[in-house]
Amino acid sequence: MSATHLFNDQAPQRLFSLEGKVVLLTGAAGGIALGLTKAFAAAGARLVLADRDEAVHARAAAFRDAGADVQSITFDVTDEAAVAAAVNDTVTRCGRLDVAVANAGIIVRQHVLDLSVADWKRVLDTDLTATFMLSQQAARHMVQQGSGRIINVGSIMNHVSRPLLTAYSAAKGAVSAFTRALAADLGGTGVTANALAPGYTETPFSQASNKDFHEFVSNWAPVRRWGKPEDLCGAALLLASDAGAYINGHTLYVDGGFIAVTR
Repeated sequence: MSATHLFNDQAPQRLFSLEGKVVLLTGAAGGIALGLTKAFAAAGARLVLADRDEAVHARAAAFRDAGADVQSITFDVTDEAAVAAAVNDTVTRCGRLDVAVANAGIIVRQHVLDLSVADWKRVLDTDLTATFMLSQQAARHMVQQGSGRIINVGSIMNHVSRPLLTAYSAAKGAVSAFTRALAADLGGTGVTANALAPGYTETPFSQASNKDFHEFVSNWAPVRRWGKPEDLCGAALLLASDAGAYINGHTLYVDGGFIAVTR
């Protein structure tokens, strides 16, 4: 037996492959999602991009033009019936659902003394409750097929916080806790649940355009730069593919070491 044949089952192109796998990604019109979509498409996945923003259709079309198998749908992730319909429609159209990525999220920057209950609920509904609903609906199909990967997009604000982020930090902290609980409940089903926690990443809606804050993050993080959406590709593929089959209930930080250091 040749060495090549002996180690073939551990070849990276096999371990990280998503060939034939169906991936449903919410918040798919955003900047973080661009990196995730590139990763999944490059690995051969069949993608369903979802967002409430109609811009998701243009993104899907651009990826189709590049040769990827990508569809797009629009719905409100805080609408329970719409979430269930989107998951069911994905399974009906694609025959299965292998990876569900709860990526939709919003931020309200407000001091805790001024934060309204309405804004508190709006952030938790989008960042936490929507994550629960997508995970639950996806898991029901995945348990039936005996396999699946659930990836909930969190944040380093699960671990640290900054002023004016009360609701966001609370929601993202709860995403990690929920992911651990989800992994426990789905034990033995063939379905794993993990959270992906990006650090400061340059997107159109990030604070990277603020010169002083950009320099603060760049000087603080050991890698001495902000993240890019593409920096999430490897971690996303790890959690979605056979390469991460024994990773479960975990929050994987992709932050350039930001939360690892202090001064």
